[in-house]
Amino acid sequence: MRYSKIAILFLLGLISLSGIAQHQKLSMEMLSLDSVLGRIERNNTMLKMYDEQINAINNYSDGAKSWMAPTLSSGPWQTPYSNFRDGMWMTTAQQMIPNPTKQKANFEYMRAMAPVEMQGKAAKKNEMFSMAKQNYYNCIILKKKEAVLVQSDSILSYILKVAQIRYSYNKEKLNYIFKTQADLYELRNMQTMLRSEMKMNLQEINTLMNRNPSEIFEIDTNLQSHQYELKMADTSLISSKRSDIRQFDAGIDLLKLQQEYEKSKRQPDFGVSVSHMQSLNTMPSSFAAMGMITIPIAPWASKEYKSTIKGIDNRTQAISFQKQSLINETLGKIAILQTQIESVKIQLLNYNQNIIPSYYKSYQSSLLAYEQNMEELFMVLDGLKMYRMAKVNQLNQQAELLKLEVAYEKEMEIR
Repeated sequence: MRYSKIAILFLLGLISLSGIAQHQKLSMEMLSLDSVLGRIERNNTMLKMYDEQINAINNYSDGAKSWMAPTLSSGPWQTPYSNFRDGMWMTTAQQMIPNPTKQKANFEYMRAMAPVEMQGKAAKKNEMFSMAKQNYYNCIILKKKEAVLVQSDSILSYILKVAQIRYSYNKEKLNYIFKTQADLYELRNMQTMLRSEMKMNLQEINTLMNRNPSEIFEIDTNLQSHQYELKMADTSLISSKRSDIRQFDAGIDLLKLQQEYEKSKRQPDFGVSVSHMQSLNTMPSSFAAMGMITIPIAPWASKEYKSTIKGIDNRTQAISFQKQSLINETLGKIAILQTQIESVKIQLLNYNQNIIPSYYKSYQSSLLAYEQNMEELFMVLDGLKMYRMAKVNQLNQQAELLKLEVAYEKEMEIR
């Protein structure tokens, strides 16, 4: 009869493997990874800063076609020191008229600054998405690890009860009972640590979404499978995907327009000046009207824009080399990531098909022998521990695979 009770307790322990104890939880918001990324895109203050900078550039460029303010001067003119009334009072209005070619070149140059900022925003968003994905996947793995520990906690609790019953009939050793208790408390410490790590990951995600870090939300633990190790990447694909590379292109376009603006400085500006001389005595009043033109091709004036034009050529070449260097670096990183992804997938397959099933059979065998009084309790505990460690190691490999996929998505700028 005693052994029947023990067997029933063991059966209950095995049944508990398929059902994790559910803690009462307050209903909380469920956020999928796509929802998290959408909120970051809409609410992150750093990305909003880029929007304001782009708006500022557009507003600045609107003033590129403005004219200089007119000047108005007034005062005595050709007035003798001996008799003020023998002179004249002159009023002059002057207006410089900018060259429309210059204005258009300056406008296009200033407008071209906006695409550079837009690509900078996209690159920053890609970086934030990568951080959010990594934290989100960390939460998924931690949640799965917690489930493994909760299962082991349930099994150990039943084993401890069985061992205590057996001890009361002198069928178990006291030191094994203490070891079981120690294993149980160690498990609960690990659960506490996992919950703390999960909370920190959620806080980082909330910060990226511009939410209160203390807000708690539920995560979607479903994972999608990818075949990134099979995808081929080339220079054209990387150039079209990466915002930081497109930012180089936008920077080169900006330099070309700056160069066109510098070249437009060879064009002259114009001006007009009108003066009226009012006599202070019986002399007739008079006027003067003059046109003005600048001569920017003068050697002492042309040196500045000529040297700037040459310097822009050098900067354009430098950015082109920097762009090509980044493309080559990205190609190398992607090749390494694909190799690592392939390796981790092979290891995961080995865990799922061979390692975990073998440890489970070992644990089950020792448990069956223990039920038949043919095995010591420490062997059951050791078998359970090795089985649990195998499942945790499998999840560590899963975490490594997700980390590599996040790195691949960052390099290829995949949302």
